[in-house]
Amino acid sequence: CAQRRGLAPVRAGDGLGLGPAGPKLPVDQRAFMDIVTVGTVAEAPEVFSKWGVVRVPSLLSTEEVEALLRAARDHGVRRDAFAQDSQSDRYTLWIAGDGMSEAQQAASETLRQAAPCLERAVHRGDSSSWRPVCDAFGYPNLMLAEVVTSAPGGAPQDWHFDGEGITAQVSLMTIDESNGPTEIQPRPVPKAYMRWMKHLATQPAGERRDDTAEVLAELTSEIKAMYDRLTRAHEFAWNTLRPILGGNVQVARNIIEAGLTPPVVHMVADIGCLTLYDAAMIHRGGQNKGTTERPILAVHINKENKQERQRTRIREQSEGLGKVMKQKVLTKQPAKQPAATAFAPKTPSAVPGFNFPQVAGSEDPEAAQPWASKGKKVKLKGSVKRTRKKASVKKKGGFGPKT
Repeated sequence: CAQRRGLAPVRAGDGLGLGPAGPKLPVDQRAFMDIVTVGTVAEAPEVFSKWGVVRVPSLLSTEEVEALLRAARDHGVRRDAFAQDSQSDRYTLWIAGDGMSEAQQAASETLRQAAPCLERAVHRGDSSSWRPVCDAFGYPNLMLAEVVTSAPGGAPQDWHFDGEGITAQVSLMTIDESNGPTEIQPRPVPKAYMRWMKHLATQPAGERRDDTAEVLAELTSEIKAMYDRLTRAHEFAWNTLRPILGGNVQVARNIIEAGLTPPVVHMVADIGCLTLYDAAMIHRGGQNKGTTERPILAVHINKENKQERQRTRIREQSEGLGKVMKQKVLTKQPAKQPAATAFAPKTPSAVPGFNFPQVAGSEDPEAAQPWASKGKKVKLKGSVKRTRKKASVKKKGGFGPKT
C-alpha cells in the first residue's frame, strides 16, 4: 500500500517515538500519530497548521532529561496542579513564566544555568528550539513552564482546555498507557468561544449581569452541546471501523485525512519527545496506574504577557467584550515573523473535522474551528463551571500565578 501513488508511506513504529506502547494503540490513534510525527522542528509548522498537533521525537537526550529533572527538583517552585484536589494526585514544579516574583525569577535563572538543555526545551538560546514555531503563529510570550508530576494512583484531571495559544510537552520518561499519558481530543475550541468563557469568568462576583452576558452564557452552552454530539459521532464511527480495519494503519490514515479524526488520542511517547498542540484542544492528564511518578515538562505559550492580559480584562469589563473583540479584528495586524522565515506556516490552519458556521453576531472571522469534548464537563483553565439554563459562572484556579 505504501507504494501506491498518492499515499504517504506508513513509517515503522520505532521512528515515531511512541515507545513500547505504540503497537498497542488502537489503529486510529496509531494512524494519527503517524500523520503528526515529523523528524525535525523545521518540519513542524506545516503539520501543526493542518492538524493542530505535531510531534518531534528525541528533542532531548536521556542525559539532558536527567539534568533537567535534577535542576527542577532543586530549584523549581512546587505548587498545586490545575484541577487537582491534592498534591498527592499531581503537583508541579514552576521553572519559568511571566508572573514570577523577583525571588522566583532568580531561582528560574539558577535552574536555567544548571540545565542548559532548557534553552532548547523552553527558551530560545538553542538553534533547535521550537519557540520560532510559536512565533510564526503569533504566540511569542512564555506564560508558564513547569514540570507536571502525576503520582502513582493519583486521579486523572478533568477535561479542560488551556486557552488561546500553543501548549508544548516534553516527555521526561517513557510514557505508556499505564502511567497516565495526556489524552487529547484533536479538534480545537473556537477562539470566540474561549473569549466569551474568559469574559464570563472574570465578571465581578455579585454584580448584576447584563443581557449580553446572559446571551453569551446560553450560546456557550449550546456550542458545547454541539461539539459533544460531534465527538460521540466520531467515537461511534471509529468503534464501527476498528474491527473492520484490523491493523491497517494506511487505510486509517486515509480516513483521518478525509476528516474523521479519532475521538481521543493517548499521547504515549519515548523519553525526550516533544509534542506541540493547540491550547484550545480539549485534553486532560490521565490516571497514573503505575508504581512510580510520571513527570512531563509542560510549557504554555500565548500572545499577551501578564500586564497586557490585565489591560485587556479591564477594557472588556469597562467597554464590553463585543466592542473589544470587534476592535481587535479591525486593527488586526500580521504577526511579526521570526528572523528564520523557514518556520512560517506554509498552509492556512485547517484542522480536519466538522466545521460549524460562524456564530451569529460574532465579529471574529476565525470563530468557526472544529473541536469537541468527550461528553464530560469541560473546564477552561482559570475559568468556569456553567449550566445550560442558569447563567451562573464560577471562577476556578488555573495554571500559573493568578493574574
